[in-house]
Amino acid sequence: NTMLNIIRPHEPSSLTSYRQQPDAKYDGPLFTPVKSDIREALVISQGYLCAYCMQRISNDRSTTKIEHWQCQHTYSQRQLDFTNMFAVCQGTTQDQLHCDSSKGKQKITIDPASRSQLVESYIRYTNSGEIYVQDNDLLNNELNKILNLNHSRIKNNRQAVLKAVTTQLSKYRGTVSKSELQGLLSKWSSIDAENKKIPYSAVAIFYLKNKLLKAS
Repeated sequence: NTMLNIIRPHEPSSLTSYRQQPDAKYDGPLFTPVKSDIREALVISQGYLCAYCMQRISNDRSTTKIEHWQCQHTYSQRQLDFTNMFAVCQGTTQDQLHCDSSKGKQKITIDPASRSQLVESYIRYTNSGEIYVQDNDLLNNELNKILNLNHSRIKNNRQAVLKAVTTQLSKYRGTVSKSELQGLLSKWSSIDAENKKIPYSAVAIFYLKNKLLKAS
């Protein structure tokens, strides 16, 4: 969710029914209520965070888009495949495109909902909030060029989260214990009463997991 592993919910029953209609297509007649159900299911499953940049999104069609991971243009047979969809932000910041808006029809291999290659196992962050994959030009091109996830504003937001974590750690006296690190990790991994995760929390989770590894 950049990036946390996303666990997909079951597809909305309205989509299952809609797909059985002859000539059913995405954004076809009678699709509006189905689209609304899809958006709601995706937004909730993602903890109200954009699948790519992890900024806050809401269950609102004016601010949140449904993205086809394999684009509808090239993979028309997947246009109604729920496992091909993510909820994403509008993808424009300071007149620059990112996330789905910069991706367009380009292919990517990074899949936040992959069960075989979990994004949390290979996505990394620098102390300045930059997202990267070690020694992998293909994936770094997807992060930087196709998804533009090191846009200065996004990077600054991640850096602010890191600063918040290091500030929390500085309040402990002496060496921070494993249980204290575990407690902080639980806080940053938490979901609130409205099912919302913390924006850009993946960078905090990555940092604290590394601290825990070094502490053991």
